[in-house]
Amino acid sequence: MIDLIELYPEHLKNPTIIEILRVLNVQLAEEEEGIENLIKEFNISTATNSLPLWAKFVGIEYNDEIDIEIMRSNILAGLMSNQVTTVKVIKEIAEKYSNGTCEVIENYADYSFIVRFTSTVGIPLKLDEIKKSIDRVKPAHLNYKFEFIYRTWGDIKKLGLTWGQWFALNRTFKELRERSDLL
Repeated sequence: MIDLIELYPEHLKNPTIIEILRVLNVQLAEEEEGIENLIKEFNISTATNSLPLWAKFVGIEYNDEIDIEIMRSNILAGLMSNQVTTVKVIKEIAEKYSNGTCEVIENYADYSFIVRFTSTVGIPLKLDEIKKSIDRVKPAHLNYKFEFIYRTWGDIKKLGLTWGQWFALNRTFKELRERSDLL
């Protein structure tokens, strides 16, 4: 930010002028911050106050009780629903919500597809949101299912701890098998 006091000629500075310039500096800083915040509202991934407008624009209901990141993902999925549904669109939806990678396998014979999560261990925390978004964009005649990755006991043993050590850490086999956030 530009400091108006530094730009003002030395021979014209007096306490009154310096105070006026100081107040103007504060006002300019507030205006710059306001402009930066406004610019953030034009991008769904950084918007906060305009999310209800974005939700209305894409035709979904805004819910301020759910996490803001989930709401942003819902809005982005709503924007994608206006596209022609392709494997790429479904893949992007699943990856946005799962924070991992996946692949979509088409089964033409039975009018279905499989969303296989390839980097997320267990069931993604936002699976319900993934389902809602996919249901919004997919053609009505297509069915789908999900495939998940789980750890085996052999995978867990490779981490170097015995079952007794895992138990001492208050970890159940189900948690170790299904949750990627624990390791």
